[in-house]
Amino acid sequence: MPPKRGSMGPQRGAPRGGGPPARGGRGTFPGGGAGRASTSASSASPSVPGTPSAPRVVPGKHIVSIGVKRPSYGTLGRITTVITNQFELTSECPKIYHYDAVGNEEKATPKPLMHELYQKLKQMHPEIFGSLAFDGRKNLYSSTHLPFSNDRAEYQVQLQEGNSASGKPPKVYRVRFQKTHQEIIPEVLNRFVNGQASHDNDVTVAINSLNVVLSMFPSENPRYASNARSFFVPDGKRALGLGVTLWNGYFQYVDGLVSFFAFASSRRSATRPSPHRSVRPTAGRMVVNIDVSTGMMYSPGPLIDICLEVLKRPPKAYHTLERLPENDRKTLSKYLNRLKIHTTHNPEMNHKPRTLKVVLPTNSIETKFTIEGKTQTVQQYYEATYKKSLNFPRVPCVQLTSGASLPMEICNIFEGQLRARSQPPPELTKDVVEFATKKPGDRLAAIKKSLDALGYGQSPYLRAFQLQVRNEPSRVEARVLPPPTLIYGGKKQLPLIVGAGQWDMAPNKFYTNANVASGWAVLVCARQQFWGPGKVNAVAQAFAKGCTDCGINGMNANAPPTIEWTDPNSDIKGALERLGAAHSRKFQKVPSLLVCILPMNGAATIYRGIKHFGDVQHGVATQCMLENKCWDRKTDGPARPSYFANIALKVNAKLGGVNVVASPKDTGNLLGDPNNPVMILGADAIHPPPESQGRPSFTAVVGSLDMHASKYVASCRPQTSKQEIIDDMEEMTKEVLLDYLGYRKQAEGREGGPKKMIWFRDGVSEGQFQQVIDHEIPKIRGEFLVLSGKVLKIDAKITFVVVGKRHHVRFFPETQSAGDRTGNCLAGTVVEQGVSHPVEFDYYLQSHAGLLGTSRPAHYNVLVDENNLQPDVLQQLTYTLCHIYARSTRSVSIPAPTYYADIVCSRSANHYDPKGPFHPDSYEANSSGTKRLEDAKHYFKNVHPTTRRRMYFS
Repeated sequence: MPPKRGSMGPQRGAPRGGGPPARGGRGTFPGGGAGRASTSASSASPSVPGTPSAPRVVPGKHIVSIGVKRPSYGTLGRITTVITNQFELTSECPKIYHYDAVGNEEKATPKPLMHELYQKLKQMHPEIFGSLAFDGRKNLYSSTHLPFSNDRAEYQVQLQEGNSASGKPPKVYRVRFQKTHQEIIPEVLNRFVNGQASHDNDVTVAINSLNVVLSMFPSENPRYASNARSFFVPDGKRALGLGVTLWNGYFQYVDGLVSFFAFASSRRSATRPSPHRSVRPTAGRMVVNIDVSTGMMYSPGPLIDICLEVLKRPPKAYHTLERLPENDRKTLSKYLNRLKIHTTHNPEMNHKPRTLKVVLPTNSIETKFTIEGKTQTVQQYYEATYKKSLNFPRVPCVQLTSGASLPMEICNIFEGQLRARSQPPPELTKDVVEFATKKPGDRLAAIKKSLDALGYGQSPYLRAFQLQVRNEPSRVEARVLPPPTLIYGGKKQLPLIVGAGQWDMAPNKFYTNANVASGWAVLVCARQQFWGPGKVNAVAQAFAKGCTDCGINGMNANAPPTIEWTDPNSDIKGALERLGAAHSRKFQKVPSLLVCILPMNGAATIYRGIKHFGDVQHGVATQCMLENKCWDRKTDGPARPSYFANIALKVNAKLGGVNVVASPKDTGNLLGDPNNPVMILGADAIHPPPESQGRPSFTAVVGSLDMHASKYVASCRPQTSKQEIIDDMEEMTKEVLLDYLGYRKQAEGREGGPKKMIWFRDGVSEGQFQQVIDHEIPKIRGEFLVLSGKVLKIDAKITFVVVGKRHHVRFFPETQSAGDRTGNCLAGTVVEQGVSHPVEFDYYLQSHAGLLGTSRPAHYNVLVDENNLQPDVLQQLTYTLCHIYARSTRSVSIPAPTYYADIVCSRSANHYDPKGPFHPDSYEANSSGTKRLEDAKHYFKNVHPTTRRRMYFS
């Protein structure tokens, strides 16, 4: 039987943490919506017999939300049960007291120093600070009213002894605490998760306090290395080389608030605010979201040996570090910057952490400094002071942040230092992915095991605040949506298997076949001695047959195309021009398609030149194939037919064809009706790597043209570095709308704009929802367009959905037989109950079949819904759009327009002339961010008019 409303429901496993079992009532937020939930706010939910089930909370009319309030829950599909990596959190704490902490006489105290001061205070006054929760910055939480006079106290803290030799007294810091006016009542969370209260500041502060309490115990474990989101353990670590070591980690999902973790290597810690939270409110209960993660660490050991690794030099080849080229020195400096080391030459200083800054261009013989009026070299100083000779005096010195210069050979790197915000070297990517990838069953087992590492059962902080975390992951109700019926050429319908997430289109043809009207040509970017005419013709015939079998017209497999060879290092533009001229001489017309065979090495540079030539300069479709993909070395012949069939998917879309459409009934009848046109749009922004300086971000908007939402156009723009909110939303929307109107008139013979515009916006975090509502959505309302001299107002009703991918919510089938062949949940699994927001309209959809590791569902948040779409309609539309991605015969993880917007952004470099003065990926130390943005906009070239009407990005 399902649990009654207001009860905790059957639970699997005992709670972890201190205090008695939760009983409901004031100060609690137990599962199942304990507390006083009104009938209008929650109701019992139908569920699989014997399955714990959270209540279906529907917020009251008085509730205020950022996005759309949940209208109801979906019912479409087969009901099932899944396990999620969320653990129920309950509390008996009636009140939490909040104190502000101020150090160093009102000045902004550095976070590492503030943490060190607080740790010292805990040693000095354990009776007061022993079980309090401190976020490492300024927020102190207590489950009792502290015995401070007038609710404030001041302490003097001395961190180090004085220097008796110099007579310098020790520095004394003053740390003050003052109770804030806000007392935290956990009861507000009970009301919030049951849809009876809005997400106001009281809710935010209450969740923040619980985050800090949960993170205190693991943060104090000296074995753990950590950042603001995860902590990592050395058990099972793997050294990859190039100065990289991987550690397994545990992720307490933190969402929108400040969390605190310790830094292990030097036994002292820095903290920072995090845009996530470990405690999550869901409908009817509070949960802790736990996941596994991977930490990329600096390899520990002698610095001089690690430098050899980073520069890919042989072990012990220390002589190769002498007289380093400037590029190598900069590579090492970038790697070592802010790295913690300790020295080995002085027993009194051996374990004191020091921070590296840069590798000097001079060695120990050349580097000089002055001390007590005497100038000497580093070598002279160490030999005179420590009576030891340096083994490698000609190896460059390193400089510390303090300004001191040290010989590289006396430095050792501490273990457990994260390479924060750093990407792995390209040659290690495969190894990192292999280490981080875990099958669903293994991942779930690791998540359960993490409870011991997190120490919820041993945490004195949880006991003090009477918090309990259930020791079994939650089981929640899910539904497996029926897949759409796909329609191919001749209106042949292809029913799909529920949950499969893939299909074979053979022997069907494309829905609309492209035509290679002017023939095609092949450019081979390799020497003719390796790629002779026979080999090229064999690939060309296999390629032409693959395209023809799928329905593309004009590619006669028996008529060889125009073929040219070019050196991979030569001018690619000139080679393409020669190819086009040769084809024109042969057929008296420009080719419709250029096919380019690229080498394995240096393909990215050649690819960019080809795409700029075709997409931007000449408006001709281009298709690239890597030589090791299109030719099978094992059989010494062309690749399998399936490879060329996949290439044909891309070619047909690039030439104006439509690969497949979905049956209108599987979109809630939103699509396929020319009298009620609906435009589907996607938007995204991508950003440069964290370590970059001033490189621009790029944004894109894509929009559907046809009534089936299978054909798209795109617009792309550069904008301010690392800014997520799209500045040019209005201009890009107008561009795709004009294309939509032109296509609708020319291809469908109809006038007027869309009546509905349904947006899928990628890349926005929950903390940015309000900014999107304030700054992006007003720019897409009521567009005025000029078409053929007439002013046309687009007055479509808008639905705006944010697609989230960067989260750590995972779902696992209850039994092996309930999943797919990889152990993942079936494609089409949608989850609302037990994981969704207590107030807002959101859902999780795992729309793709598993391939490798554990699949990640996409998280959809509805910010605006003027079309009043019910959950079933919107969820089915979302799932259907995941099936019409032109590049694949598999359902993909996010809707096609969102995927396209991401691709358009990632291709942004192709808009710049490879031979021009500007490239967005280049780094100029002397260029300001403003100057680089101006250059990015100035040199950015839009795609050719012919290209923009086609899916050049497919």
